[in-house]
Amino acid sequence: MQTLGSLSLGSRTKRLSDLLMQQVDAIYQQQGIALNPSYFPLFTLINNEGPVSVTQAAQRLSVSHPAISKMTQKMIKEGLLHKQPHPSDQRVTVVAFTEKSLKISQQAQPIWQQIQWQLEQIMQQQQHPLLAAIDEFEQLLAQQSLTERVVTQLPAPQDAITIEPWQTEYKHDFTELNLAWLNQYFNGELTAIDQQALYHPEQYYLASGGYIFFARQGHHIVGTLALRLHDQQTMEISKMAVQPNQQGKGIGRQLMLTAINKAQQLAMTQVFLETNSALTRAMALYQHLGFQVVPHPQGQSSYPRADRYMTLALNTSSKD
Repeated sequence: MQTLGSLSLGSRTKRLSDLLMQQVDAIYQQQGIALNPSYFPLFTLINNEGPVSVTQAAQRLSVSHPAISKMTQKMIKEGLLHKQPHPSDQRVTVVAFTEKSLKISQQAQPIWQQIQWQLEQIMQQQQHPLLAAIDEFEQLLAQQSLTERVVTQLPAPQDAITIEPWQTEYKHDFTELNLAWLNQYFNGELTAIDQQALYHPEQYYLASGGYIFFARQGHHIVGTLALRLHDQQTMEISKMAVQPNQQGKGIGRQLMLTAINKAQQLAMTQVFLETNSALTRAMALYQHLGFQVVPHPQGQSSYPRADRYMTLALNTSSKD
């Protein structure tokens, strides 16, 4: 969980909530209190303010109406609450304590005081005040929800990235994207192999059992990657290029995963690639996917720009 950082916030707070619920439930059982800890907010609200309607409870506790309705039904079934007309509006029904709940409230007061005292002792030992941090976090979410924050920063559905196989009309995009990549990072270096691959991709990749994939966004090709058959068990991943204004959005990762999955489907045992250590973002992606830097099998690369040879062993047991 800790390695996920803020992405695990919901799971970690739920885990903490579950832990506290379990321990409070154990206290209740030892003290003979027949109360589900999850009822505490509603139970306390009625205890402090008297009978309330489901709508009022939902508003006061900032909980959905269906959730409060479901909880009240459970508490009624357990004999903790009963329904009665609102004292000033007979059209409205409220829920109120039964004698059982009044007795539990009296028994639980010293227990709640001790639980509160112990929790405050734990929080006083912390470097960062937990409740204040939660209050601040909730206020920031109230100003703008996580949903709004995330969705406004993501492409609209019509701009979603799709990975597509080779189509003849994409040949120009394959060439231009890779030439732009060479110009951006390696001053336009174009070897004899590059020329063959970029200007004759059908013969260099497809005719020999390889594949070329494209990342499409709307009507535009924004990325590409080639997969070339090296031998009966190995394929080479090469010519990955993404438009500069689209880099850092996970397009390269989608292309890489597509190529790796295809190699697995073809029962390959390994894929390899050649790259340059100065391409830190690409290196991080390859390493995250499990590629390992190993000595070049030929001693050195055919590409002057390549100083890293990386391989990935494939698990083909689940191939289609």
